[in-house]
Amino acid sequence: MTITASAPGKTIIHGEHAVVYGKAAVATSVNLRTRVTCCDHESYVVLEAPDLDFVEAWPVSKFEAFPVPDGGCTTTVISFGALVPNICSAFEADAKSSKPGDQAKLAFLFLFTGITLRHNDGHFGPVKFTINSRLPLGAGLGSSASYSTALATALLAKYGAVQRALSSKDRELICSWAFQAECILHGQPSGIDNTICTYGGAVLFKGGKISESLESIPSYKVLLVNTRVPRNTKALVAGVKKRHDQFPDVIKPVLESIEAISETFWKLLKMAPEVAENMFSKSLELVEMNQSLLNCLGVGHPRLNRIAEIATLHGLAAKLTGAGGGGCALLLCRVGCQNNVGSSGEAEMLTVCKQLEEEGFLYWEVDLGCPGVTLD
Repeated sequence: MTITASAPGKTIIHGEHAVVYGKAAVATSVNLRTRVTCCDHESYVVLEAPDLDFVEAWPVSKFEAFPVPDGGCTTTVISFGALVPNICSAFEADAKSSKPGDQAKLAFLFLFTGITLRHNDGHFGPVKFTINSRLPLGAGLGSSASYSTALATALLAKYGAVQRALSSKDRELICSWAFQAECILHGQPSGIDNTICTYGGAVLFKGGKISESLESIPSYKVLLVNTRVPRNTKALVAGVKKRHDQFPDVIKPVLESIEAISETFWKLLKMAPEVAENMFSKSLELVEMNQSLLNCLGVGHPRLNRIAEIATLHGLAAKLTGAGGGGCALLLCRVGCQNNVGSSGEAEMLTVCKQLEEEGFLYWEVDLGCPGVTLD
């Protein structure tokens, strides 16, 4: 039996870093997806990720040593802390490694072991998982959450714990497992990445939970522009905390302003484009203001600033998305029925793309608000 699950990437439109302090953030799914295919294997448990040039196989007996946790086959998620130390010992995995292959391996071992213990009564069998993704790594587009979400979905479907037409309850279970995998990879994640990869559409995320959600949003067209500068999310989050602790009277108002931008943009999302007056121009202004505020937090980078400059030269706006310090920027092109880009429409857009290419940036034209995780 072959099972295929796919999950979208995500982009945070507004609210990155502020969300860590309980402030509101707006995130949407993007139509760059990670696909996980699960099929039977003759004798091993195999993980293959061609994009990472990674393949590893383990004998089934290595997994059978793990005891079934209290509760047996229940819907209760096993916390990463209850399994990861034993997994690292049994499989010689390095929980501190930042190498993509090592991280993918550890997240897989946790999800495969935990979900099999909890949802298949610890009955392990030979199986092969193949991972393919259109998402760039380390670019703030939720590649790890997309991977964890698709993998958890494929495993849960294999054991009959979720149905092909995923229900709200199924998605809640998927999201919980994906969050535990994210904790392994990111330390203290906000939960926003795995949430948007699971549910799709757009969410207003506040205080560690979804405050509001939208299944569909106005037709925003954006460029996701990759600086090609790697960044370390943990280090950037720690840097904001240091600045917050040193200058609380300065940084707290910045975080509150970012939250106000998120909430203002959310109101725009809930309006029909033909009804919202000057929706595009307002969206541009909010993006421009937020980029300046994020620089105040110390998470900018000269390459991100250059993307914003290029956008401004052509009557557009861009900001970092995700942790910052490199990674990707979001460049807003148009929204809804308002097809003009700057003052010259599509011709101007081609000029923007050409300049980005000439200066060494990678970019993808993407749609926002696509469906969440699916079983094909």
